Amino acid sequence: MNQKKEFEPKVIAFACHWCGVGRNEINPVEDFSNFKLVKLLCSGRINTALILKAFEKGADGVVVFGCPEGKCHYNFGNKNAIKECELSKSLLDLLGVNAKRLKVELGFLNENGKLDEVMDEFIEDIKKLGPNPLRVS
Repeated sequence: MNQKKEFEPKVIAFACHWCGVGRNEINPVEDFSNFKLVKLLCSGRINTALILKAFEKGADGVVVFGCPEGKCHYNFGNKNAIKECELSKSLLDLLGVNAKRLKVELGFLNENGKLDEVMDEFIEDIKKLGPNPLRVS
C-alpha cells in the first residue's frame, strides 16, 4: 500500500532579539521541530530581499517577529519591518505566491506558550496552502 506522506512545510522565522524570541545569542540560527529561527538584533533589519530570498530558497512560509508597536528598542524597527513586509507581500502576489505565506507578529512572545501557539497556527495555515510554488524539488 502506497501512503502519501503528509506535507511538512519549511518555515523560517526571523525574530527580534528584544521581543523575547531571539534571546539566546549563542546560536544565531536555531532549528525547532517545525521551523527554523533566525535571530536579528531588531526586526528593523528585515528587508524585502531577505524575505524573497527565503522563498526562493524553498521556504513555504516566513514569519517576522518584532516588538509591539510603540515599544521598539530602537524606536523605528517594527515600523520598518511592517513596511518591508507589506512591500514583500505585494511582490509575492506578483510572483504568484500567496501573500498569506508571510506573517508579521508584533508582540512580546516570551509569555507561556505564545510562540508555540503563533507558530502552530501559522504552520497549519501553510499546510492548507500547500508547498511554495517557487520551490524547486
